[in-house]
Amino acid sequence: MISIFKPDAVIHVAAIPDPTHTPPHVVFSNNITSTFNVVEACVRLGVKRLVNVSSETVPGFHFQERVISGSSGIPLYCPIDELHPIKPQDPYALSKHFGEQLCDAAVRRCADITIISIRPSWCQDVNNIERNLGPLIKDPTIYQPGPLAYIIITDLAEAMLAAAIKQEGIVTNTHEVIYIAAEDSIGNRDLKASVEGHFGVGVVEMRPINRVDASGINCAKANKLLNWFPKKTWKDFLTSNGEMIKQ
Repeated sequence: MISIFKPDAVIHVAAIPDPTHTPPHVVFSNNITSTFNVVEACVRLGVKRLVNVSSETVPGFHFQERVISGSSGIPLYCPIDELHPIKPQDPYALSKHFGEQLCDAAVRRCADITIISIRPSWCQDVNNIERNLGPLIKDPTIYQPGPLAYIIITDLAEAMLAAAIKQEGIVTNTHEVIYIAAEDSIGNRDLKASVEGHFGVGVVEMRPINRVDASGINCAKANKLLNWFPKKTWKDFLTSNGEMIKQ
């Protein structure tokens, strides 16, 4: 049966989603082994397109245990993009980083496969957005290490679909890493002021943005390569006080 199962595309989403609720060895072994198995199956079955859901935590400033100025635990610049140096510390970010390396190896092994690794920001939907984003909207002194970035799950789903089916502009037999995030910051915060208020002035290089309340993640690559633009914002769900809008 396995020899006749050959999908046009595979989207790999399954993983333990953070390192804080499960023992470290379980997080790492589950995530890296599941990704290896999916990548291996795609190579052996001749699947043409794999979408690997990675993580915004890969660079290493979300669950770090040690902050090393200029090296690890602090963004070198903001907004962050796909060229930011990668120095993860925790088992979750490491598993996602190694998963991307498995994808690099796959395109070296197999001339027919094309892979897109999506790094989603903090995923929100109607069930968790008030719990997750509400406190940050109510209290502007709370900093979220994204920085201040998030994505509504329906927008992420559209990005994943585009990554699975889009042909124009996608170079065959390559592995592309792409960030996905909403365009605005959590709570309409001034991104530059928030980053400087948290890390200090001059610690993180602030790069040009097209709006004061921009997200701390630059999605220009997703805009260009996938023709993807987010449609939803936290304001579709929450009031300016961080409370759920009554439907």
